[in-house]
Amino acid sequence: MNLFISSGPDDIPDLMTQVKRGLVASAIWVLVAVLTVLLFPSLGTDGFYAIWPADAFALGFVLIWGYSLLFPLAVVVTAWNLFFVGLTMVQSLVGAFALVLSLALVLMFRRYMQATISSPYGRRLLGIPLASVVMASSITVLGIWQNPAWIDDYQTVGLFWLSESIAFLALTPLVMSCLHEGCGRAFKELRAFFGARSLKSLWLVFAVVSLLVMAALRHWGNLEFNAGSLIGLVVLALAAHALPIRIARFSIAAYILIWIWFNAYINLSHGYNAAELLGDQALVFIAALLAVISTEMVQAYRLSEQSLARQLLSDPLTGLQNDMGLSRRLQAWPKDRTGAMQPMIVIGMHIPELEQIDALMGHEESNRVELRLSRILSDEGLSDYASRVRPGVFILCLTSAVMGVRGGDVAQKLKDRIEFEWKKMGAGARYLRAGFTVFNRAQTRDLGLLTSAVLAGCQLSLADRNQLVHVEDNLDSLLSHRVQELTWVQHMRAALAGDTQAGQFILFAQTIRDTRHPDVKAFEVLLRWQDPDGNVLPPSDFLPIAERYGLMTAIDAWVMRSALEQLARSPWRAEISKVSINLSGASLTDPNLINEIGLLLKSSGCRPEQICFEITETMVIADTKLARQAVLGIKELGCKISLDDFGTGLSTFSYLKRFPFDYLKIDGEFVRHITESRIDRAIVESIQAIAFEMNTITVAEFVENLDQMETLRQIGVYYHQGYGVAKPVPIAHFLIP
Repeated sequence: MNLFISSGPDDIPDLMTQVKRGLVASAIWVLVAVLTVLLFPSLGTDGFYAIWPADAFALGFVLIWGYSLLFPLAVVVTAWNLFFVGLTMVQSLVGAFALVLSLALVLMFRRYMQATISSPYGRRLLGIPLASVVMASSITVLGIWQNPAWIDDYQTVGLFWLSESIAFLALTPLVMSCLHEGCGRAFKELRAFFGARSLKSLWLVFAVVSLLVMAALRHWGNLEFNAGSLIGLVVLALAAHALPIRIARFSIAAYILIWIWFNAYINLSHGYNAAELLGDQALVFIAALLAVISTEMVQAYRLSEQSLARQLLSDPLTGLQNDMGLSRRLQAWPKDRTGAMQPMIVIGMHIPELEQIDALMGHEESNRVELRLSRILSDEGLSDYASRVRPGVFILCLTSAVMGVRGGDVAQKLKDRIEFEWKKMGAGARYLRAGFTVFNRAQTRDLGLLTSAVLAGCQLSLADRNQLVHVEDNLDSLLSHRVQELTWVQHMRAALAGDTQAGQFILFAQTIRDTRHPDVKAFEVLLRWQDPDGNVLPPSDFLPIAERYGLMTAIDAWVMRSALEQLARSPWRAEISKVSINLSGASLTDPNLINEIGLLLKSSGCRPEQICFEITETMVIADTKLARQAVLGIKELGCKISLDDFGTGLSTFSYLKRFPFDYLKIDGEFVRHITESRIDRAIVESIQAIAFEMNTITVAEFVENLDQMETLRQIGVYYHQGYGVAKPVPIAHFLIP
């Protein structure tokens, strides 16, 4: 533990630290008292013992280190009065009691100010001046009681009070600053300031010397008012605006002490004149008071600026850097010998479901998620390098000297720790995923590009179960990928709004054949993208992007509206038994879904029993409650429900009890090799057996040849879909004879 780091008067350090602090404070009190007596040797003959600077040091120590110093200070003051000054034991104890009582009163007064003055700015301006007055007044009263001869000499009392006050005003702030911020740092700053031989340091020395000379003009020029010294100190106080605060405090303290000594020396050399000395001391007191208030105002202003700067560059929720803070850090990133930006290791984290958590569970829950993540970063010692650039997006920028080549390992460790923590979050964890990306040699000062690359990498890690942390050597490939995704998003949004210049959505239809009734028409609606050149792209090229950017609800609505409008215009509408339309997970949890389907059915005139909505097994499992509510609502409208890709998810057949499905679509992975694999055939047979008991129709996907059709008919699966039955064709070709 550093002895000179402030713990505050309310902290309770260990016993050894208290002993060390007591010894330090006592030794410095004695040292300062000895130096003061050596500088003013003649004051002792007049009943003065100039230990005011020592008392000012004691006040600074006590205000920072607290009550534990009162006992050792009482002991050393008693010893000083008894052995050095030559007072009796009673007088020595009274003197020590006067100092201890005064220090205790100041601490009590400080607590009172903290309780009654809410503004730190007000406490800073009033604290030292009022503490100085309280200290000087209490010590003076006890000094008069100790020396009754002073009662008849008001000038002596005034000199005593003013001397105490001036010492406190000049020295106590300097001592507190040194203890609070570290004495080593203060001395280094002073040495650096004067060692730099700057114009400011030369001007400061010249100002102090010249103003000290002006202090003597009263006696040399028979002036009635020593204005020069007062003006000089005001100039020094105003100079605090241009000087470091510790330099300003040191300069003012040095000037006041030298001024006092100079005035006292001149006064004593011309014959002691109490009235003149009292006037000089009163003038110095006023100047010192103005100087302290001025410096504290400057310090309060600077602290306010620093606080405002921290607020501008830090995130109010987590306390980490915000986007502005990270941008400034990137601009100041170290350069190599050639002047180029040194490579950095970037670790990105993205919580894509944060908005969903906010909507479903409230703003406080989403804040808790991000606060927990920031605490994990702090526990891992990474908070100094982390930034929250937007809700749910965190970026860590580290030099290779800090991280070595362990970016991927650290990201994996963070991911494991975060997942462990999130398991304790209750309901919030089920909606939560986190993407991670690492760039080992990133070189960019563009925060926008960096954020885009991080989001692109996190999305790839979320999409790839085998690569939970996406690692790249540079940003170029992911930036290109990000640009392509954003271009897709713009094109899809434009197409949904009716602008088809960059491409458009089109619908295809693929036959679902009932092998017992081949003439019955049924088909599944499939979505495709057609670019301006007429090329048709599969949904795997654009639907994952649409899911990531929240476009699936709008796309599903377009598919339903377009399919039902074209079905309504078809002359074969009455002959079509079933039209299957896929619904995404986002649409299934949309509270407006049921109402929208009802309006579309009414406006198109299509029969509800003709329409079958397909949902995937994995999507149902993601939120069983919402999925069941949606399925029941669709059934109440009279539409059919099909469970697509059954067998690929992690659920068991027990999930079928919860949903009134009309169709089960057996995943093509079990159909593709059904004629060669006994296991695949057994799986299909088990699905068919359960479906038969539940009065549910099964549909086989990826049927490609006659052998598969025959095997499926033997099992009891009569509805087939696949290239062996019919390839997808534009929906208009299917609906128009």
